[in-house]
Amino acid sequence: MKLYDVIRKEHKDKGIVDPEPMPTMWKGSYDEVAEKHHAADDRPMARWKKMAVIACALIFIGLLYMAGVKFVHASVTITERRIPFSLFNTQLEVANEKTADEGRLSFQTMVVTDTVTRQVFGSAITTSTTKATGSAVVFNAYSTKGVSIKAGTTFTGVNGKKYVTKAAVSVPGYTLNGKVKVAGSASVSLVAADVGPTYNSDGTSFTISGWTGANAKLVYATSAGALNGGQNGAVHTLTEADRAQAMVTLQGALQEKLARETRSQIPDNLVTFPDLQFTSVDNNSLILQGNTIQFPATLKGTMVSYLIPRKSLEQAIARKAIADHLYPDVTIPDLGAIQIEPVSVLPADPKNIPSSITISVSGQGTIITKAPVDTIQQSLLGASHDQFKAVISAVPEIDTAQYSLMPFWAPYFPYQADRIKVQIK
Repeated sequence: MKLYDVIRKEHKDKGIVDPEPMPTMWKGSYDEVAEKHHAADDRPMARWKKMAVIACALIFIGLLYMAGVKFVHASVTITERRIPFSLFNTQLEVANEKTADEGRLSFQTMVVTDTVTRQVFGSAITTSTTKATGSAVVFNAYSTKGVSIKAGTTFTGVNGKKYVTKAAVSVPGYTLNGKVKVAGSASVSLVAADVGPTYNSDGTSFTISGWTGANAKLVYATSAGALNGGQNGAVHTLTEADRAQAMVTLQGALQEKLARETRSQIPDNLVTFPDLQFTSVDNNSLILQGNTIQFPATLKGTMVSYLIPRKSLEQAIARKAIADHLYPDVTIPDLGAIQIEPVSVLPADPKNIPSSITISVSGQGTIITKAPVDTIQQSLLGASHDQFKAVISAVPEIDTAQYSLMPFWAPYFPYQADRIKVQIK
């Protein structure tokens, strides 16, 4: 019998009432009871910890959301629409720029003049009595009004040789750039007063008859290039066969030089085509003789080019090639491969330019519709992911488009246009 039972029996025999039995929760070892007591005390603390973790998570998610809205950047990559086309003998009317209405296809002309020189060997000897010729630039620092120089006026070089003007020339008056006087100028052709090589010169300055003393420094002239061609006596020259061959060589070199000089001067916004360029040769400038067996042969010429604004021409071709053309900005990358020919006669004389011309367009190419970047940026401001497709569909110039947001969880596109980068693929 256990000690607890013995004690209870003795109490019963003596009439002593035993205390209530030990509660079940206190049965077992002390450690077990203590553990259950502490577990009961930790339940409220555990709930608070869970609530704190959830609150922190919600705050973190909220901060990420706010960061995504405030600091979002977008990158949009688009592919522009490409439309193949084919035209054959499609005619376009082009007006002179000075008379064209706004928005109408127009043209302007460019005139380039140059000289080529090649060394040749004489194959014949002849007698020549010719005068040196050339041109000079006359300057007017005398008056703000124009000064007239009559034909036949004598120009005297610093070497004492005299030349006369072939035609009359009017020299505009000087202008002022601040306090600096800028002389007016005009060019005039000259011919030597007498025959012979002594009048040939690589370049010189002149006093002008009628302008002496202090005025000689206010109205004066300088040669524009060499004065040459003066001969008197036996000179070396070419036979007729060699002359024809030299002429072909000089013309080819002149054509190439004029084309190269013209290309370097054409602005980026203008275009021309081989059939819209014309070269005229100044046969009077041809010199095929010299004092020695080897001498320079020279030839002068002019190229007149009809230039058309590139964007205007691309739009005009697009209107002919696309039936429902509604694109405000297009480009044709292979425009140079299109054949452009004049239908009307185009004068090669730069002084006789028509008020309008007609050209014919033939060839195949691709029209690219230029997407309006600014419009795309403005349309995407603050847009949601779901609105992207609708915004892009409203821009007919776009073929395909895709986007990315940084950070990627941002719910909306930026509200600032400079944070939306649009790239053309």
